[in-house]
Amino acid sequence: MPPLTARYWILNSPLLRSMFMSITAAILSIGTELTSGLTVDTNSAHISTRLAELGIVTLRHVTVGDHVDDIAAAIAAESVGADVLVISGGLGPTEDDLTRQALAGVLGVELVLDEKVLEELTLFFERRGWSMNPTNRVQALRPAGTETLANPVGTAPGIYARVGKAEVFVVPGVPSEMRTLIDLHVLPRLAGKAGSACLVFRTVHTFGAGESAVGAEIRDLMHRSANPLVGTTVADGVVSIRVRAAAVAKDQAEKLADQRVEEIRRRLGKLVYGVDEETLPAVLGQLLRQRAATLSIAESCTGGWLGKLLTEPSGASDYFLGGLICYDNRVKRDFADVDEAMIAAHGAVSEQVAGAMAQNTRRRFGTTYALSITGIAGPTGGSGDKPVGLVYTALDGPTGLRLQRNQLPGPRDRVRLRSALMAMNMLRLELEDSTRK
Repeated sequence: MPPLTARYWILNSPLLRSMFMSITAAILSIGTELTSGLTVDTNSAHISTRLAELGIVTLRHVTVGDHVDDIAAAIAAESVGADVLVISGGLGPTEDDLTRQALAGVLGVELVLDEKVLEELTLFFERRGWSMNPTNRVQALRPAGTETLANPVGTAPGIYARVGKAEVFVVPGVPSEMRTLIDLHVLPRLAGKAGSACLVFRTVHTFGAGESAVGAEIRDLMHRSANPLVGTTVADGVVSIRVRAAAVAKDQAEKLADQRVEEIRRRLGKLVYGVDEETLPAVLGQLLRQRAATLSIAESCTGGWLGKLLTEPSGASDYFLGGLICYDNRVKRDFADVDEAMIAAHGAVSEQVAGAMAQNTRRRFGTTYALSITGIAGPTGGSGDKPVGLVYTALDGPTGLRLQRNQLPGPRDRVRLRSALMAMNMLRLELEDSTRK
């Protein structure tokens, strides 16, 4: 499905057009690290989502490098095309932080020193026992006639200005500081300006089927002019279904979104593992915790990746006891207790070895369940019989041993990550099936 823009969606729905076209926004991200691809711009997505909660639709995301003329041109252009312009980045103390200078140029005013901000900056450093570098004084400058937006979590205050018809908010590029200023200053000032209309976003996460297969099950829900709007994205084997519901009041939008989420859950069944912020490791952990079950692991080609994912949720020690990284065959033999003759007969990448790793690890750790992974992540090491991307996953538990064979495409890291996700999903399905019985 092609990318869907908020503008396309709204302009093709009379209901949404009447509800949302009263106030629009543009997001401008500043930084050569963004335009060069060294850093991914996550700020724009967060800002757009928060504005949508107020019924303000973002029409464009624009990114420019650290060049004062380019920044000024972008500010001038976007202030004409939108009612609200939120600018992220370029407020630091270094030579390449040029947003305040560019905004002053657009306004045709000089930069002035905000004595209160300078005093607060000085105290910020003194409280930490640091000496303030003279370069930090630039952060107390703002274009004449604009307003300072206090930053309680950093040294870069924001700026509020009017450029033509647009309200302009400049916030730091540091994500934690950006989020704080959005909550403290931007959202309160804009609340109510779009009326009672709002958008509600939900995301349903699935694993175990490709995007085309998932899309086929919900095809009739994905019309571009529908409300709620439904679309799909995929990353590392996780297919996520985005739901965007619009209504004249938040509770109505939430009801529409919840109804659509339940319909998607009903159609996709076991493929769905979570909604919104629920990750596969967190969902699996909750299932284990609910059953007072424990888990151990033995992994080869993933080299500890499975253990890393399992321990991302806080409190993972409630159910995850530990594991073995059996990268070398001697470790499989000496610590996972895999018979050397089995490795010689079938190879380290085989159903037999995967099964033995899971069974022996479960016994050694005394856990309710054990997972194992062995495979060829590449790009070298494959053969005609066992090509790169061949991965065996095993699960041993109270109901016996289960084995999976998968041939995974992609580069080395993708194979390793997908292998770890498949192992977790294998146990998730086992736990959910045991609950239904």
